[in-house]
Amino acid sequence: MSNTLSPPSDLILVGHILDAQGIRGLVKIKPYSKEPEALFSAPLVWLAKPPASASSARPWEIKTAKDHSGQILLGLEGITDRNQAEALKGHAVYVSRADFPPQDSNSYYWVDLIGLPVVNMQGETLGEVIDLMDNGAQSILCVRAEGQKEDRLIPFIESTVQSVNHDPQDPNRQIVVDWQLDW
Repeated sequence: MSNTLSPPSDLILVGHILDAQGIRGLVKIKPYSKEPEALFSAPLVWLAKPPASASSARPWEIKTAKDHSGQILLGLEGITDRNQAEALKGHAVYVSRADFPPQDSNSYYWVDLIGLPVVNMQGETLGEVIDLMDNGAQSILCVRAEGQKEDRLIPFIESTVQSVNHDPQDPNRQIVVDWQLDW
C-alpha cells in the first residue's frame, strides 16, 4: 500500500501496538474500547510513531483481524515477519470514523457524544460533554459548564438520558437529561 496518502480529518485513536505476535508478522493491538468493532470493519488502520499524532499517521491495509484474549491481532499488508512487526511496537493505531460500523438506534460511539451540549428537561444548559467513563456498571457523561473547573458526572442510563441528537448536520444536536442544575 502506498504510504503517501494524507490522513483523513476524522481519524480516531483506537489503540496502540503492544508487540509482535508469532513469526508471520502479526501485530498485537491493545484496544482502547471494550468493543473494538472498528478494527474489524475498517479496510485500513493509520499508524503513528510516538509521540503520536493523527497528522503524522501512515496508512496500512488490514489483511486479517481477530480477537485474542481482549487484544486484537492484525495482519498488515507488507508486514510479513516478526522483525517488521516488532518495528511497529508502540505505534498509535487510528481508524477513520467513516469506517466504524453503523450503530443501532439506541447505541452511540463515545466519540460522537464528546462536544455535545447537555440540557435538562427544564431547558437549562448543564454544560458540554468533555469525556465519558465507565464505572463497570454504566457509562458516565463528564459534563463541564463554561467557566467551571468541576465536572458534572451524569449516568448515561435510560432513566436519566431522555434523548440524544448527535446528527452533525442538525443545529439542535444535544443530549437531554433528567438532571437538575444544582445536582
